[in-house]
Amino acid sequence: MFDLDFASIPNKEAWISSARQATENPSDFKNWEKLVQLTEILPSINHKTKNTITAHSKEVEKQLVLITHENLVINFPLLEQYWINYAEWHYKFNDLSNCMKTFERALKIIPSSLVIWIAYLEILMKVYYYDHETMIKYFERARISIGYHYYCSIFFDKYLIFLKKNKLEKNYHFILRRIIEIPQHEYLKYFKTYFSLIENANLDTIKYILSGNDLKNDFNLSWVDLLNEDTFSKLKTDIRKKFVDLYITTQYYTWKFYEFEKRLKTNYFKPHHELSRLELNTWNSYIEYVEVLNLKIATKEREHSLIKNNQALIQSVYERCLVVTGNYHFFWIKLANYYLNYNNIDLAKETLLRGIYANPIRNLKLRIRLIDLYTITLEFDKAKAIIYELLQLLPNNLEIFCKMLQVEHFTLPSNVEKLIMNKLTEISKSKNALLENQFDYLFIEMLDYSCIPTSRLRKIFEHFNRKKSTYYIKAKTMFTELYENSGSKHTVEAKKDGWCCEYF
Repeated sequence: MFDLDFASIPNKEAWISSARQATENPSDFKNWEKLVQLTEILPSINHKTKNTITAHSKEVEKQLVLITHENLVINFPLLEQYWINYAEWHYKFNDLSNCMKTFERALKIIPSSLVIWIAYLEILMKVYYYDHETMIKYFERARISIGYHYYCSIFFDKYLIFLKKNKLEKNYHFILRRIIEIPQHEYLKYFKTYFSLIENANLDTIKYILSGNDLKNDFNLSWVDLLNEDTFSKLKTDIRKKFVDLYITTQYYTWKFYEFEKRLKTNYFKPHHELSRLELNTWNSYIEYVEVLNLKIATKEREHSLIKNNQALIQSVYERCLVVTGNYHFFWIKLANYYLNYNNIDLAKETLLRGIYANPIRNLKLRIRLIDLYTITLEFDKAKAIIYELLQLLPNNLEIFCKMLQVEHFTLPSNVEKLIMNKLTEISKSKNALLENQFDYLFIEMLDYSCIPTSRLRKIFEHFNRKKSTYYIKAKTMFTELYENSGSKHTVEAKKDGWCCEYF
């Protein structure tokens, strides 16, 4: 991506020293932050006046700024402001294409980031302001992604100002109509604006407030009837009464959501910052509230559009939560399970992949869960790829090894016994009593595999008959009770020539 000329780096020793500190401990955010700050003023670090890199700076200096930001967001992908800074540096260097690509990359990881969308729209409006069709396309993308954010008024204000300045009256009415149905912190000002539109409506703009069908079905009128001034005035009064009901509903849900919002003290990702138990519980309760809200009102025939589009609200709360709680696997798995409840396994896998990307490799829970989903969808190669990657890092992790056995049972069942025997033998030779005791759990695990016939199970127990661990004794007792005393045979016996075991 970057062809860097190291010989041309200004203050090279200082930069290399700082870069080494960051790369030697890539999970230390403070070192990366120092490196970025140093790089942005690198040519003038020894001057009294510090000058930031500009579009007119040397190519190597600009490349260093981009390289440091690239590596920082790779290591800390949930840092919204650094994604914005990275994209804006591309823009400052007159590279609109990579600026937009960087924003799009960020939105794949943090799709409902209010601050990233606002910054992205600021750039887009500088470029496409008079291209109404393009700008509306981006505004609508943003509305779908962040339109249910409790503090989304900063976005809607920007959208409405754009529509008003460009005299897009129809769009202005339609968007404002959507806004007043959404519980949000500043809901009141949008109702005031909409009531003003009703009050000042004429025969043209009234068509943006209600359709011909609404006029006929709700008010028993036609467009021709509105030529009568008194009828038109009464209609506007009746419309206001109708929207008072909507106002009460929106106000109610706004207050209900505020009960959770006021307890949330952190609204962005902080590396290595532990959230309080209260805040974690608040996010969990908030999510469960909007999920239960959806279930309670799902059976009603007519309801406030918040409920009709409640899945968008649920996803919005989840996505906000994940930015703050990105290092807690519980919420990634919770969202994946939410999608699974709607039989959307692809989104569940996508959620887990995002969580894996945002977390260190030693955070195993997300990878283990993704292995399960790949197994369910018969994507065994992908499941094995994750397992082998983890085993290279953690070769003696029992949970990962058991996952490998499960996948192997589906792909090459005759190999399960060999894997278990190899591992038990390897661990026995390690002379690590604690590890050996832990992996003796495999004696219990192997009883669940029908691909290992009873005769082979018996020989495995005999081979390790000197073991005294709790797991071994428990497994042997279970085996004896199930197969020896009862006289029952194992459900599935291998063919005579189907086994190749060199241990006995």
